[in-house]
Amino acid sequence: MRIGLYISGAGHVLLILWLLFGSLIGWRDDEVKLRVSDVSFISEDEFAAMTAPRPEAAVADTPPAPAPEPEPTPAPEPEPAPAPEPAPQPRPEPEPEPTPEPEPIPDPVPEPPAPEPALQDALRVAPTPAPKPAPEAEVAPERVDAPSPREDADATPTPEVVPAAPQEATTEIVTEAKTAAPTSSARPRVRPQNLDKPTPPKPPQPEPQAPASSAANAVASAVSDAIAGGERDVPQQDAPEGPPLTRGEKEGLRLAVKQCWNIGSSSSDALRTTVVVMVDMDRDGKPKAVRLASWDGPSQSAADIAYQAARRAVLICGRSGFDLPQEKYGQWRQIEMTFNPDKMRIK
Repeated sequence: MRIGLYISGAGHVLLILWLLFGSLIGWRDDEVKLRVSDVSFISEDEFAAMTAPRPEAAVADTPPAPAPEPEPTPAPEPEPAPAPEPAPQPRPEPEPEPTPEPEPIPDPVPEPPAPEPALQDALRVAPTPAPKPAPEAEVAPERVDAPSPREDADATPTPEVVPAAPQEATTEIVTEAKTAAPTSSARPRVRPQNLDKPTPPKPPQPEPQAPASSAANAVASAVSDAIAGGERDVPQQDAPEGPPLTRGEKEGLRLAVKQCWNIGSSSSDALRTTVVVMVDMDRDGKPKAVRLASWDGPSQSAADIAYQAARRAVLICGRSGFDLPQEKYGQWRQIEMTFNPDKMRIK
């Protein structure tokens, strides 16, 4: 915009200067130059002949000569095909590596001998039970005979060896639980009063075995009588009466109970628990008792939750009675239902 402003200002300044000082710079030509031209007179006929239109030239009937055809451009010469490259020479095959010699097989290391198993001391087994020792006699692991009377009374006194009765033998090995506490404590030994003639204790008299045998026989007889009496007292369960339920009837009962079975809000352990319930039915198809028969799951609390859900399903859907045939009441008066989150079965 500034360039246009400068040009316009300069033009106006020059115009004003020319108007002011142009008359001083220029000069006047006092002589008036006149232009002279020759004039001739003609008649009207000549003027008409001069202004009359000229006749158009006759169109030639001959067709125009055809334009010369351009000369065909000569085809370029084909370039010579490049010479094929020489095939590469095959590389020499590498020499096969020498086969390594097999390493010598090391001699087998002899296995260390297996440690001998620790042998436990077995109790002494006799063909017949030995008599029980006297209450005041000690039980020693080995039989110790009473010392013989000493011939030399002046000899150095030695502590008396208290004779002990042999350990009671039995016809059967009875294993007992191991305990760290000692089973019995040894009686403190006292200095003998008379070293000359030690009085040997009286040998224990064997107790008669007849009463023990009679008591064992009485116990065995009582046990056999009790078992026989129990078998007689057990009542035999009545077999179901009537024809068995068809597969369609079982499926209808399963679907009816499944409509009321909801364990969606239970714990994850309850969803992995299977319960088996026994349902006692009335003749009108209504459940009168539901009890838990068995369960399989992570914990008892999960089994209780699953059982309560199964019990509610049976009681709620059985309020109006299940659609079961009356002639087969002997088959469905007691129904076993297995509530498994994966699938439910009815027997």
